[in-house]
Amino acid sequence: MESMKERAKSAAVVSLGCAKNLVDSEVLAHQVGLLGYELTDDASQAGLVVVNTCGFLESAVEEAVERILELARFKEEGSCVHLVVVGCMVQRYGRQLVSLLPEVDLFLGTSQYDRFAALFQEFVDKGSSKIHLCRPTYLYHGGISRLPSTPAHWTYVKIAEGCSNRCSFCLIPTLRGPYRSRTVEDVVAEVRRLVEAGVVEVNLIAQDTTAFGRDRNDPNALCRLLEALEDLQSLRWVRLLYAYPYGVTDALLKTMASSAKVVPYLDIPFQHCVPRILEAMHRRGRSLHPHEVIDRIRRHLPNVVLRTSLMVGFPGETEEDFRALCRFVEDVRFDHMGVFAFSPEKGCRAARYPDAVPDEVKAARRAALMDLQRRISRSHLQRLVGQHLPVLVEGPHPETEFLAVGRLPGQAPEVDGCALIVEGNARIGEIVQGEILKAHDYDVEVRLRMERF
Repeated sequence: MESMKERAKSAAVVSLGCAKNLVDSEVLAHQVGLLGYELTDDASQAGLVVVNTCGFLESAVEEAVERILELARFKEEGSCVHLVVVGCMVQRYGRQLVSLLPEVDLFLGTSQYDRFAALFQEFVDKGSSKIHLCRPTYLYHGGISRLPSTPAHWTYVKIAEGCSNRCSFCLIPTLRGPYRSRTVEDVVAEVRRLVEAGVVEVNLIAQDTTAFGRDRNDPNALCRLLEALEDLQSLRWVRLLYAYPYGVTDALLKTMASSAKVVPYLDIPFQHCVPRILEAMHRRGRSLHPHEVIDRIRRHLPNVVLRTSLMVGFPGETEEDFRALCRFVEDVRFDHMGVFAFSPEKGCRAARYPDAVPDEVKAARRAALMDLQRRISRSHLQRLVGQHLPVLVEGPHPETEFLAVGRLPGQAPEVDGCALIVEGNARIGEIVQGEILKAHDYDVEVRLRMERF
């Protein structure tokens, strides 16, 4: 039976929020290991619990606080000796949290991920400051070690930090600082190491992947990165997430079209389609009409799979604006879509805008748009029935022992649907041919064949 001393030297890292946060949590996990802790998934058995928080929306903050209070119980009922809270929520609320959450031993902002071990050890040894905050300057790079939490065959690679777009509804520039790119060479070196370790799919992420290199006066950096990744023989799939409309250039689309590794998939957060709303959102590239961007993408990539994020209930959004948004979705027929109701976040310009939309109207509009997208998604997937497509095998289904799951090239991990493997077998991490047998709202059923792609 595990002793209390052994439990005290185990640690749990709890990651909340987006994929970009997950990479930071992987850095934290490595830092925790440097302190001699063994990682566990069971926070109730951990002597050290580290929570990496999201602070983008008030709802995410509320979720984080609730989770922190749940974990704080383990200081009395479990093995927890130290509870540390890190990340965007700390950067957003700062010293207010010290009195609001006395259960927490140490607070760190968004520039301390790679310094966690030193700061925590200093706190334990010397009883130093309970909170560490500074201007966001941290930039993950290949010299910073992280402990992967994703499956061995796929991963996220963060190519930049921060954001300089200054959308009127968004706190990210405040929480994460201005946009800062890694170098092409640094990203390629990291991906090479990951591929040598068995990764076959890399998902490139940033607050805005299409801004990569622009802060370094290198507007062609993203194209050069994709071209360099082409040379990594064992790398099979490269995917672009968080590509802003203004940055989807002809050069980028031509690079994608000529690539054997970059899957024809783009995640583009359009947010809205009505020019007046886009202007009020202060969206960069708002003079570009979304239809024009999509038409250009489909000319270069006829089989492209498109994901987007849309916002309903932005201040001043009328019923006619919402109907225009619905028509836009009907016309474009995105493969995947997320819909968010506007949240008036303190510190954002849009929180002070007049003509607020009632919460019940926002909720109804979100539900209507998601129902429309559900029907569009099913229609898209129905057209795949009978086709033979590559399937990346993920492993057993998390909810039943009778199925395995995989993903098609047009299905990003964690945010899109999946391929339910109802016949055939292959090793986890292999990409094999699959016949699409049946379509659901967001998933498909496939029969695996032994042909490998």
